[in-house]
Amino acid sequence: MASRASFFGGLRPATAIPLWVRLLPLVALFGASFLQLFRPDPLHAGIAMAVVPILAAFVLGPGWTAGIAAFGLAVVAAPIPVSRRFDGDDIVVVAIVFATAIGISWFRQRFEAGLVTMLSVSEAAQRAILPELPERVGGLACAGFYRSAQQGASIGGDLFDVRRSPFGTRLILGDVEGHGLDVVGAASMLLSVFHEAILDEAELSGVAWRLERRILQDSDEGHIPELFASVLLAEFSEDCDEVRLLSCGHPSPLVLREGSVEEVDLKPAPVLGLRLNEPQRAGPATSLRFGIGDTLLAFSDGVVEARDAEGRYYPLVDHLDGLVPPSPRRLVEFVWEDASRFAARMDDDVSILAVTRVLGSDPAD
Repeated sequence: MASRASFFGGLRPATAIPLWVRLLPLVALFGASFLQLFRPDPLHAGIAMAVVPILAAFVLGPGWTAGIAAFGLAVVAAPIPVSRRFDGDDIVVVAIVFATAIGISWFRQRFEAGLVTMLSVSEAAQRAILPELPERVGGLACAGFYRSAQQGASIGGDLFDVRRSPFGTRLILGDVEGHGLDVVGAASMLLSVFHEAILDEAELSGVAWRLERRILQDSDEGHIPELFASVLLAEFSEDCDEVRLLSCGHPSPLVLREGSVEEVDLKPAPVLGLRLNEPQRAGPATSLRFGIGDTLLAFSDGVVEARDAEGRYYPLVDHLDGLVPPSPRRLVEFVWEDASRFAARMDDDVSILAVTRVLGSDPAD
């Protein structure tokens, strides 16, 4: 498939036009040639032939378009006894049309090449902010989902990750206020600070303090605009039988146990970047029992603030009651599909992160 996409137009397989569409100009070329040979009216036959390179320009590369145009011009100018010939002026007009078609194909291919490059850069930026989560981190199975509210964009202000540290496996899910490249930069910065802080800070409050200090300093120095960010931090003990949670203005997560749903009662600290006082460490984290098969479900406010046509908020807890997800991946897929069916429109980025305690640290378990 890759060689076929390159042969016909230079696009990578994910964006290649279907083969049957690319064959249409060749079919049209043979049809127009038949009209040119056997129809005595040169006007209608010439119009049919002139349309073929234009059609090719939108689905084929400039090389193929030039080849089709050259063949069509040869048919039009050939001294065919059974049809009336075009005069010199008509042939010049047809040649101009064919040259225009080649130019259109060239510009289209250049535009598509630039678009593919831009998409590749966007995907790389998304992987930096939302890295591919491993299926297993120690005794935990993980899955994440992200969908940007900005149509056509693959990145935004949400961030999440799960990493091991000297103090246990730690998790972050954050939401930077706003949209645009400044928000993307702030989200990337917060994720980098998280990766560094979890190696040094023994308490989640220390990690939150490092995030707060960085966002304020970068704002003061003009690296990012003044903005706010809500963050949920979690820390799983070495044997994963306990989870400690700390929220900085972020929605509280849910814990799913044997078909029941528990709303974690967190007293969140202020969101990052408020500048109420000098950066201070948040209060102690909230500890919860985390048994085998239990699932922690964290999400951005884009999920619970989704509304239906009547203005009602998405009742996530009610829709999860009695659900026993077979895996974190299926759980995040269910939440997204269910919220999408419920909501009339979703105006905010959506991030969903599920972590389930499994039997052991080895995937074979």
